[in-house]
Amino acid sequence: GIARGGAGLCSRLGKGRGGLSYRKTMNRLNKSQKEKVRHFVAITDCNESLAASILRSNQWNLERAIEYVFAEGAEYSSIKPATLEKIYKQYKDKDEDLVMAAGIAKLCEDLGVDPTDPITLVISRYMGAAVMGEYTKEEFFRGFQRLNCDSVKALKKKLPALRNELDDATKFKDIYEFSFGFSREKGQKSLLLDTAIGMWQLLFGIYKWPLCDQWCDFVAECHKKAITKDTWVQLFEFAKQFGSDLSAYDENGAWPYLIDEFVEWHNEKKANA
Repeated sequence: GIARGGAGLCSRLGKGRGGLSYRKTMNRLNKSQKEKVRHFVAITDCNESLAASILRSNQWNLERAIEYVFAEGAEYSSIKPATLEKIYKQYKDKDEDLVMAAGIAKLCEDLGVDPTDPITLVISRYMGAAVMGEYTKEEFFRGFQRLNCDSVKALKKKLPALRNELDDATKFKDIYEFSFGFSREKGQKSLLLDTAIGMWQLLFGIYKWPLCDQWCDFVAECHKKAITKDTWVQLFEFAKQFGSDLSAYDENGAWPYLIDEFVEWHNEKKANA
């Protein structure tokens, strides 16, 4: 998961392109590195020279570099708690010290997104939200600090960059894995089947796994039980590895038993079609 902190480190160390040093830096990078710099800048507000330096020190691993900034940024966040307090109060529940369903709906409205839009998962992950449907004060503050946003308007401007994370294979995997814990009922180890099916339809609607509907039919008809974390995580690897072609599937591989059963069920359906 993302380490504790905020993107304020970059803000503290400066924005802007940095003139000659910026041009020299960018000229020395290949196309892939330049793309990573652009993505890093969009998320963290670093200037390009600093972004390239941090990425280089993290072997051009974008995820690790962003985590480094968030980890370091907690102490350096340029956003005053009083500013975050004002934002928090706009969405806080009147009885509980939490942002609850109504407050989240209002935040989505102010951001111009539907509460069912997958972008809300990306935002919730930056907040490190423990459960769906509520943000604690600490989580709410953390999200705004990590994204270096001192207003909802600033967060709205960052939405296109955050939406790009849904198209990034590494980031998407992290969001997929985050969604398991986020979607569970409080105190539960497994994920309710109906919730799991809803989340799969949402997430694999982005990832475009052709067998998602068949998988959901299978677990609803044959499994009828909550989904474990191992099954949740392994299903993504299975979808990534095989897509719609299960001909190379090895039932003696280290896949969860439920996935073995799905392949058998799928092949029988196909044979009888």
